Amino acid sequence: MPKKAKSASFVKSIFDPLNAHADGVVDNEEQLSRLKRFRADRVWVKNFAIVVLVLGLLAIMLAYAYNRLNAPVFQIVEKPTFIEKPIYKTVKIPDPQLSKIIEKPIYIEKIIKVPIQITKRDGSVANFTFFNTRDVNKNGISEVVVGARYESVTSPYPESQWCYATGTNRKSSNSYPRIDIASKDGVASPVYRTITVKDSEIFGATTDTLRKARKYCDFFPDKPPTKSEEQIVIPPNTPIPKNPPKDGNKIGSGFYVNAEGYIVTNEHVAGSCSSIWINHNSSKSQAVLIAKDEELDIAIIKVNKKSQDFARFANTVETGEDVMALGFPLGNKLGKEIKATSGNISALSGLNDNQDYLQFTAPIQPGNSGGPLLNVYGHVVGINTSKLVNEKYENINFAIKGNNAQQFLGSKSIKFNHSSNNEELKSVDIVKKGKKFTVKVLCYN
Repeated sequence: MPKKAKSASFVKSIFDPLNAHADGVVDNEEQLSRLKRFRADRVWVKNFAIVVLVLGLLAIMLAYAYNRLNAPVFQIVEKPTFIEKPIYKTVKIPDPQLSKIIEKPIYIEKIIKVPIQITKRDGSVANFTFFNTRDVNKNGISEVVVGARYESVTSPYPESQWCYATGTNRKSSNSYPRIDIASKDGVASPVYRTITVKDSEIFGATTDTLRKARKYCDFFPDKPPTKSEEQIVIPPNTPIPKNPPKDGNKIGSGFYVNAEGYIVTNEHVAGSCSSIWINHNSSKSQAVLIAKDEELDIAIIKVNKKSQDFARFANTVETGEDVMALGFPLGNKLGKEIKATSGNISALSGLNDNQDYLQFTAPIQPGNSGGPLLNVYGHVVGINTSKLVNEKYENINFAIKGNNAQQFLGSKSIKFNHSSNNEELKSVDIVKKGKKFTVKVLCYN
């Protein structure tokens, strides 16, 4: 019987689990490699950001230092010029062995403290004005002002009064609208002006608003302006020796504003002096400080003497007009004679658009502060005050506007004068005219 053939069989090996495990190992290695690259990239980005931040801070610090180095310097003209200081000596006569001392009598002139004016020898003061201002600042009205003119300090009532309003909307770069509201003569009732539509259009406020502004007209009462006899004393005039010590003193300029001995100068010239003198036409007189305003940088001093030569203020000032600055720059280093420099008005505002000042191109130096800035008619348009000093800037000078000086004088009831004379003068004639009322101010500390 034939043998049966043997059957062959095989077992298939399955490597899928092994392959899957191998694939997982490879994948894990790839993930780990990507993680390492990510961490390395993050460290690089962090280091780059730190470098950029440090460079930025360094750039800011360098820019700040550069700006500080090149920042303009606003220098007050008046620092410091040294002058002589009085020395008082005891003189023995006729024989040094006798030790007799000459005593000089002191004559004191009594003055009524401002805002009342100084009394004259006959006991009265003529023609001066008080001002009263009410701030409104709404509906197009900035303020309402009342002026009262008295014939003397003993007048029982104001001789005349007037009331006007100023607007908040500028008519030009340096002027605001103004409208008269009422007037009052003596003890009569106020007469109010009729407000028209045209008036309201020019002013920039409604007719009803302007009519209601009448309530802000606070007229002065019918009584004398003199309320007290508080007095101040002007020291006697004492000669100044020729060779006293010079430390700690300064020189400025000023100018007479009326015949009663009132002189206008800068606050930084005379505002902090223990003793003030003026030198005019080689004659020295001691002065007393009457009033000052540090913010406006203006001061008023007075001497015990009359002066028929005094400055008159201009009614207007315009950009571009010719001007001349008078004063005594650098004390006596340039000689004792008054100095004059010419230029023009370059702007009707000061540093940072300050509307109390104007800019001009007539060069000034330390010692010019407080002197007059005159137009071609010889009228005051400003008070020389300061200049801008920097290597990048040239010939930028500032003066207090004449109308601001007038408002300050009026607020202290000090008389001053305008002039409408439009006869142009030659430069030499302007200097001759200004020399008569411009003085050297000597400050001792």
